[in-house]
Amino acid sequence: MSDRPFVRQLIRLAARLTGRPHRQDIWPGLAIDRTSGQVTWRGSQLLTLLPFAAIVPQGMPLIAVVGSGPSVADQDLTRLPPRTAILLNGAATLAATIQPLAVMVEDERFVFRHMAMLANLPRDIPLLLSPAALRAMAERDSDVLNGRRVALIDNLTKPVNQPRRKLSDPALDAVLTRGANGVALSHDPDAGVVIFGTVALSAVQVALAAKPDRILLVGIDLTNAAAPRFYETATKSAPSGIVAGLDRILGGFAIALRSAQAQNTTILCASPVSALLVLGIPKTKILS
Repeated sequence: MSDRPFVRQLIRLAARLTGRPHRQDIWPGLAIDRTSGQVTWRGSQLLTLLPFAAIVPQGMPLIAVVGSGPSVADQDLTRLPPRTAILLNGAATLAATIQPLAVMVEDERFVFRHMAMLANLPRDIPLLLSPAALRAMAERDSDVLNGRRVALIDNLTKPVNQPRRKLSDPALDAVLTRGANGVALSHDPDAGVVIFGTVALSAVQVALAAKPDRILLVGIDLTNAAAPRFYETATKSAPSGIVAGLDRILGGFAIALRSAQAQNTTILCASPVSALLVLGIPKTKILS
């Protein structure tokens, strides 16, 4: 059974039939002015979007991108310095034990399944949200977003309020680093990111743009996507689409590694079982 409510499934279908499939991300109720950053919900002011640099500062010594792979259960996240970790999806549960830099959610289905987890986050923790995740949160409880610092994870190929476009579009030359087989990464997340089907690569694009000394990948396993995430149980776990898209995901991380080397940022992997190790990303332990 889909994590999307039946009404949302109907809206998705209608959006596809009318030729504007990504319009459903914000309809009905959410309006985003990309120029001013103003976001309204059902006609009332909700929040003002921030640029990513206001949440993820430039030149940090370390940014940790923390996923929810099973290997997280064996990691001591308290060794991470405060305000260095971008927690992805269910890794938001770690906010109870560490002070994260931000929480990032890209898939509205996660919101539908775990709204209570997000609602319980302290209000001083910034959120990095896709348009669909932002709308889903507003649908469930718009008060949760009051006073929040929020940056938008926009999709470069399906931007808010604009037509779809291809990654090969010359208009994107200034913001993309392209690789083989049509894979590319954005180096300007305020313009948008390339969506891969794993929020980890969206977070890596944000981290790379901040040009830290090091990017530490935690819980980005990829090899055990069929297993329950560290915060799930065997009987209550959401399906993953990572296996089907693994080749493209690895291609994205390969470009990320190349981009990091070009800007003198070191990428390290703290997951001993990660598929990323085959790319030559060095394995490490979490160090304070």
